Amino acid sequence: KIKNLIMKKILGIVVLGLMLSGNAYAGAMQELLDEKYKITQERLVEFNDRYAQLTFTLKKRNQVKICTVMINKVTGVSNNSICVTP
Repeated sequence: KIKNLIMKKILGIVVLGLMLSGNAYAGAMQELLDEKYKITQERLVEFNDRYAQLTFTLKKRNQVKICTVMINKVTGVSNNSICVTP
């Protein structure tokens, strides 16, 4: 229960930080958002005490893209994203 609570708090902080930062989605994900893709799902995956990954599902009509952003708990969210078509 405590681990889930901590993960929810981290996710909340990251999402809030992304919303407040216009440059947070730099790279491939920003290009998709500029092309009017909409974020339909977000998921935080924690690897260890230092790193996590935020995964986004983006959709535009019948097109779907999955994008990931790495998070370093010390330095914050990476300015690079990787997007793929499932």
